[in-house]
Amino acid sequence: MLERRNQILSVILVLQLALAAFVLWPRTGSNAAAGALITGVSADSVTAVTIQDDTGKTVYLAKSEGAWVLPNNGNYPVNGVQVTDLISKVVSINTGRLVANTATSHNQLQVAADEFVRRVDLRTSDGVTHTLLVGSSPNVRATNVRTVDSDAVYLSDDVSGSDIRMDLANWIDATYLTVNTPDVTAVSIANANGKFDFTKTVSNTWTLADLAAGEQFNEATLTSYLTSLGSLSMSEPLGIEAKPEYGLDAPSATITVTVQPSGTMPVTTTLVVGVKDEAGSSYVAKSSASDYYVRIAGFTLDSFVTDDRAKFLIAPPTPDPALTPAAADATPPAAP
Repeated sequence: MLERRNQILSVILVLQLALAAFVLWPRTGSNAAAGALITGVSADSVTAVTIQDDTGKTVYLAKSEGAWVLPNNGNYPVNGVQVTDLISKVVSINTGRLVANTATSHNQLQVAADEFVRRVDLRTSDGVTHTLLVGSSPNVRATNVRTVDSDAVYLSDDVSGSDIRMDLANWIDATYLTVNTPDVTAVSIANANGKFDFTKTVSNTWTLADLAAGEQFNEATLTSYLTSLGSLSMSEPLGIEAKPEYGLDAPSATITVTVQPSGTMPVTTTLVVGVKDEAGSSYVAKSSASDYYVRIAGFTLDSFVTDDRAKFLIAPPTPDPALTPAAADATPPAAP
């Protein structure tokens, strides 16, 4: 009797597991039925891409004269390969794996109109905008997606919200200033603490102008500055228009670098550093070698803005009180 009961329970358990698998398993259509999720769009027909995250932050990319740029940032050039790769992935999504077909599932799957991981708008040359909502990923090889004009939600392995970056620096060549440091012959740094001029000697060592008697220049500090200037990256291009709020009329620092490769004339580049943003994360800056005003990470430029003359000097040794003349001349106390 007990054995018969166990058999019945086992059958019920198998049926329950089968039912759960049927309910929870993503609906998969046949290969023949699967078609493009976004129809009538080819990668070549897309002329603009807008990406938005759930905080409202937006990246706007557009094609101008055959090249991809950031229109809101002075048409700064974009890595076109990255843009076309994203477009190709979006238009490649198919309807082969249906997850849900009702609006009540949208919030849970993070593909609701007001709750999503990424929203991608593709505008085509005919002026039509096609919108894809990219949601949560139930596993590393699948992401929930839907178009805004349909309640149907599908699984896709073509796109992932975390792979669609929101930082502008990920869409551009972020290198703003490059300096071949072995060819640098002179550096000048001016900030609120003064102006510091450095010159390379014929023996390839550096000197600091106006050293006072007893002062010793700390060349290692300047070396670290030159390393920073060797390849200076931006976090964001701002455009080619000067604005008062950039603070460049009364700069936080002005850095002038003279480079002279052997057998050539010297070339001088000036980097002007403006205000720091309210969050304290970046400065506005402008190089004479570029048309663009940019933001540069605060930790990269903080030293140029805040260091004073003492930073470039080797600190004198701290005297030992026991060896001072006063200590040596002191009369020992009389014996009791």
